[in-house]
Amino acid sequence: MLIFFLIFNLNIKKMTISLFSRVLPAVALLSAASITAQNFQTMPIASGFTADVIANGIGSASVSTTSDVDGVSFAFVAKDFKLTSTSTPLTYGLPADGIINSVVASTPGLSYQLGDLSANNSLKLASSGESGTLVFTTPKAAVKLYMLATSGSGTSVVSATVTFTDNTTQIFSNVSLSDWYSGSNFAIQGIGRINRDNNILDPSSNNPRLYQSVLNIDAANQAKPIQSITVTKSSGSGIPNIFAFSADAFSDCMAPVTDAATVVTSNSAQISWTVPASNQTTGYDIYYSTSSTVPASNANPNHSNVTGTSYTLNNLSPSTVYYYWVRANCSTATSKSSWSLVKSFTTQCGALVPAYTNNFSSFPGLCWANNLVGGDPATGPSGTGSFYWGSRSFLNNSANGPSAHMNLFSSDRTGWLKTGAFNLSAGGYKVKFNYGITTYSGTASSSMDSDDVVYFLVSNDGGTTWVILQTWDSSNSPSNTSNEYTFDLANFTNANTIFAFYGSTGPLDEDLDYNFYVKNFTIENAQLSTSEVNRQEKKVSVHPNPFKDILYISDTRDIKSITVTDTTGRTVKTMEGSAKELDLSKLNSGLYFVILHFKDGSHSTVKAIKK
Repeated sequence: MLIFFLIFNLNIKKMTISLFSRVLPAVALLSAASITAQNFQTMPIASGFTADVIANGIGSASVSTTSDVDGVSFAFVAKDFKLTSTSTPLTYGLPADGIINSVVASTPGLSYQLGDLSANNSLKLASSGESGTLVFTTPKAAVKLYMLATSGSGTSVVSATVTFTDNTTQIFSNVSLSDWYSGSNFAIQGIGRINRDNNILDPSSNNPRLYQSVLNIDAANQAKPIQSITVTKSSGSGIPNIFAFSADAFSDCMAPVTDAATVVTSNSAQISWTVPASNQTTGYDIYYSTSSTVPASNANPNHSNVTGTSYTLNNLSPSTVYYYWVRANCSTATSKSSWSLVKSFTTQCGALVPAYTNNFSSFPGLCWANNLVGGDPATGPSGTGSFYWGSRSFLNNSANGPSAHMNLFSSDRTGWLKTGAFNLSAGGYKVKFNYGITTYSGTASSSMDSDDVVYFLVSNDGGTTWVILQTWDSSNSPSNTSNEYTFDLANFTNANTIFAFYGSTGPLDEDLDYNFYVKNFTIENAQLSTSEVNRQEKKVSVHPNPFKDILYISDTRDIKSITVTDTTGRTVKTMEGSAKELDLSKLNSGLYFVILHFKDGSHSTVKAIKK
């Protein structure tokens, strides 16, 4: 990659090929390599702040600050600010711990550490030519410096002089700072402000803002620890406020290049990496997680000082996405490289140990298959093809939530909805789900054609042979209400058990067009828990019934939300939270269904008639 980079640039500049015989300085090599990874570290400031512009703690803003940000009385506010001990806590403001996690897309994982919120925490530069020097607690070498700043009451321009521990300097001119309202490239926004004169808070979801500016350190300076930085206001009507710096830290130990994972199973994966030739490597650290968040430089690795350039991760969860990073341990000055760029893999489907529920909010569900067709209940599906099973609101009513469904019409349509594998070897489980039938485009009931059938099946050997547990056909067509199916799995204790729903329209086309639904497929312990045994059915009534305009609810303590539908299943009224009365004055006369959704996930439906 480095050779390609050099060839490209040499061709652009029309240089001769003889330049490749020159020996590049080690620093230049490391600088080019730094594009492969970022090693973000905060740069705590020991001295140099000139103003406290962040109101925090309990008490007046004029007491917890010494100055404003903008020259007209407004200061920042921290989330822990309260005018009195009984004031309502703020839902906005700067974090009380002073840690700002930048939202700039090009620097994922970059954060800043503000100064003490109860002391001076800003280098405020009110006048052109005014300057101040921020001295870092621990000098660090850097490829880039990131400055966290803003400009109150207008834009401004500053210059910055970086001083290294050998007393050499690098100057950055014409660094533009946006006004603290509505500028781009912000690290954080929507933090609110307060008037120091009268303690009036000014909240906003978008403003004020702190901005991120990048200072690229010259290749010749990248190995030098940075001691301090002097910032000077050059021009502009605004007032610069400098709050923090962070670094993309320099390292003479380069990050490995991670390769794609191989030999991925349901509980393991082999990862490998390539080592830069310049590294004097003694070992490697591995960090992996189900989160894609880049590990901090001080994050504890899952595996330390690994030898070789590959490693097998074990004890992983089936059907799970894992992200992994590798860093090198070197026998050079900076000792550890930054973490490599991220790679990921997904473990294969494995037998899950219940309890388990698929509510079909993500269809068809992890390790489920809905594109299996043909075959019969004795042999299983014969192949893949059409997606006869799909996602739809349960019983064609959005208030019921998502479900799996098969539309049965026409002839010669056979579709399977198959689960992943379950390990039932512990025994004592049951399977349950809700089901029903409606017409294709509405909520009315429907019968089934004479040769239509839906089976619920189980396979104790991973799908080789099947047993029918339940049959639905024209003789026992389900209703258009929620029906619950439960089956005790006492005789099914295999470690590779699979379930399936099979739907077939048969060879005859008898014109019926309807949907079969399945909701909340669950495998759980067959023995009810104590809480389930003790749970009493919720008794909630509405009155008066019939009603004219207002409908009252008897008990609202456990209600999460309320939905009102008409006889066609159309939602005519929704309300989040509990309410003792419903204003239904705009509805026409007729029958309505009041669905009360409770906080424990259950629901109750009450019929109500409007006069």
